[in-house]
Amino acid sequence: MTRLLAAFYGDDFTGSAENLAQFHRHGLRCRLYFSVDGLVDIADTMANGLDVVGIAGTARALSPDDMTEEVEPAFALMQRLDPLVLQYKICSTFDSSPRVGSLGRIMELARRQWPGCSLPVFPATPAFGRYTAFATHFTRVNGDICRLDRNPAMANHPSTPMHESDLRRHLAEQTDLQAGAVMLTDYQAGDGGRKRLQDELDRGGFAILDAVDDSQVLHVARLVASLSQTRPSVAIAAQGLADGLGRLWAETNKDRSADSVQDSFPGVDRLLVLSGSCAPQTQGQLNAMAAAGATIIRLVPEAAVADPELAAEEILDGVRSALTEGRDVAVATTRRSEEITASLDGDGLARAIGVVFARVARAARVELGLQRIVFAGGDTSSYSMRQIGADALEIAVFDQQRSGHICRLISSDPALDGLEVVLKGGQVAGDDFFLRAKAGTRG
Repeated sequence: MTRLLAAFYGDDFTGSAENLAQFHRHGLRCRLYFSVDGLVDIADTMANGLDVVGIAGTARALSPDDMTEEVEPAFALMQRLDPLVLQYKICSTFDSSPRVGSLGRIMELARRQWPGCSLPVFPATPAFGRYTAFATHFTRVNGDICRLDRNPAMANHPSTPMHESDLRRHLAEQTDLQAGAVMLTDYQAGDGGRKRLQDELDRGGFAILDAVDDSQVLHVARLVASLSQTRPSVAIAAQGLADGLGRLWAETNKDRSADSVQDSFPGVDRLLVLSGSCAPQTQGQLNAMAAAGATIIRLVPEAAVADPELAAEEILDGVRSALTEGRDVAVATTRRSEEITASLDGDGLARAIGVVFARVARAARVELGLQRIVFAGGDTSSYSMRQIGADALEIAVFDQQRSGHICRLISSDPALDGLEVVLKGGQVAGDDFFLRAKAGTRG
């Protein structure tokens, strides 16, 4: 059996799917699993020639103790799979805090699973407007670039508000591991910063790696791949690393080609959107969908928490009616900023909404034969996917418009197998995203 190139755990489902897509776009054979229960199934699939195995998770929304329970089995599986590169996939907006989604706890768990392992930290994803310079993280917002703690969506995030954009200082609140950095100026050294990275990691802590353009992403991918050949390494990284590694491996393995990667898709007659996102970008996308004639149905978060099954049944009447009449439908927890609920427990709320969305999605597929469903919002999408009844997904279409990839569910349930899903992070894409997901790219 050929050795697996990469294995990753993704801290939410939308980010996991995007990470998978970045490997897939370079011709790598990839699959994203929804749990770690199928150890034998995963091993058998690998024997059939996968290059990348992903495990989609929910850790971003969890407390440190719950993260331990969620991530330890995934890390044990990743160790058993023994890939060339290990990755804990994070959001490129570095969503984390001491109480929710703690990346400090993740690094400590990695050290427990792989004693003495290296911990390169790489959130930069320039193609998505995420940049790291001198260990400080920046984002593109409305055409401007600002520090992460000046990004309104991140500074006021209901679960993981960002108050510090120097990632060393941010992580110092989450772990006692020593902070290091490999900066843009280090890449100008004769060895491209390799010794600086080695020295920083030899101190026993973690190292933030900079990047502000795609050439530097590829350079970091080379550094991480080289590091992984000399010692166990767990890269705490966003999808930029997957893109860089995919490019690197495509260059060095000519039998892997992106020529067969499908990058366009047809439209569908009806679209269902299930949105648990409170991001301004998603609110704009819902408004555009409404302006185009879609039915928008409000899911009251308190109702979902009180009785998810009842909330789903009450919503389904409107969903069935609109879809039967040929209209697009969006079920959304928020469409305006004043609807955002910050008082409810974040993980409990995401779980409840996930139950509602999974129930609605199944009904739309089984009863009405819906072909394509969009899930918006990382945390709620995570629980929706785990509840829906599928085992895994693959990328069917890599969409050049970021986070619009068409995924195909893999399920032992014939009613669900083959359902097309789009998993969209809350803070990505333009106002026409949902309209494009319905219309497709083939004219």
